[in-house]
Amino acid sequence: KALGGAMGGFTSGRKEIIEILRQRSRPYLFSNTLAPAIVGASLRVLELLTESTALRDQLEENTKYFREKMTAAGFDITPGEHPIVPVMLYDAKLAQEFAAKMLDEGIYVVGFYYPVVPQGKARIRVQLSAAHTRAHLDKAIAAFEKVGRELGTLKDLGAAAAAPQGPQVVQNTP
Repeated sequence: KALGGAMGGFTSGRKEIIEILRQRSRPYLFSNTLAPAIVGASLRVLELLTESTALRDQLEENTKYFREKMTAAGFDITPGEHPIVPVMLYDAKLAQEFAAKMLDEGIYVVGFYYPVVPQGKARIRVQLSAAHTRAHLDKAIAAFEKVGRELGTLKDLGAAAAAPQGPQVVQNTP
């Protein structure tokens, strides 16, 4: 899967349908050969990765930048260093509406909600790549901020920063 080899799977259905599939799909049952195109592409990816760390370094830089900017903007970002960035919205309808509005801004993102993720954990999933430029990231972040303001999903970081932190001690002096 990591190298693009999205093969394998299962089929479910009525008993009669499964029996027909078992009879007619024998060449594919328990087969484990990958398609030549997947093998060729995977080998080239491995060659690129052993030649240089530039792509990995760029991906790490893009990920750090995007996560920091989105958090600073007031989005609830699941912590981590991985380039698949969950922007937590917690509501299925909101995730769908957010994704649609992002597409209106020219940014394609996917809203995930139950049963794909636990109920009450709806999110927008952003998948970063080394091919994204700083301009791409800035455009996406600006679109997120615009849609976030429209839909009221941004945390009020100013109020949080101004709020007293920890227990407050009041001293009375005579």
